[in-house]
Amino acid sequence: MNKEVQPVVLVLVGAAVLKISLGEAYLRYVKEGLQPFLVASGVVLVLLGLLSAWRDLDRGGDSTSAPVDQAGDGHDHAHGGPGIAWMLLLPVAAIFLVAPPALGADAASRDSGTVAGPRETSFVPLPEGDPVPLSVADYAVRAGWGGADTLQGRRVALDGFVTPTEDGGWYVTRIAMSCCAADGQAVKVKVLGQPAPPADTWVEVTGTYVPADAEDPRTVPAVIQASGVVETTAPSNPYL
Repeated sequence: MNKEVQPVVLVLVGAAVLKISLGEAYLRYVKEGLQPFLVASGVVLVLLGLLSAWRDLDRGGDSTSAPVDQAGDGHDHAHGGPGIAWMLLLPVAAIFLVAPPALGADAASRDSGTVAGPRETSFVPLPEGDPVPLSVADYAVRAGWGGADTLQGRRVALDGFVTPTEDGGWYVTRIAMSCCAADGQAVKVKVLGQPAPPADTWVEVTGTYVPADAEDPRTVPAVIQASGVVETTAPSNPYL
């Protein structure tokens, strides 16, 4: 890659970062709070590329002139840069041409689906309402870590995508992430009493709590006895 192309690559990479971070596409990659840092990074890359191009033009095209033989042996020792740098254009092209989907059933099927223990071991009662909207993570934490009594006798509504199992069962699932999609972990609730919709379908599951069939409920996904399943649209932010 020669010096004339390097500023173009910087501008294209910066533009790709801005493209995903100024809309909602960045939510497929990182947490919402990181958007300002992505925007700043994209702006810096674009400015660096433009500054580098302006510097080369200001030199009157010296960068395209014949290289100086500093070794004195009559050979051209100048190099345009490593060819592997062209690989930077592949993710740029991917971002401009097609945005990869968020993690879904395929990734979740390889995860245990259990949740870590909460910082607080006391659970407040569920709010009024029937059904009570709950996140998959909140339901799973209550079911596995001592808050199951708050779920008893209450009808809840969970939203997530469908993760089928090999035995014909399925889970309603969400992916939780700490920083970015690379560290995403599936949180799954096993659904009983309703047939499995197609994989990756976003649904709202209404039902009641039932204990998991395990000696230690923390080692298996939580369970819900479903009374209804309604197909929904995927949220703008698919991650927890």
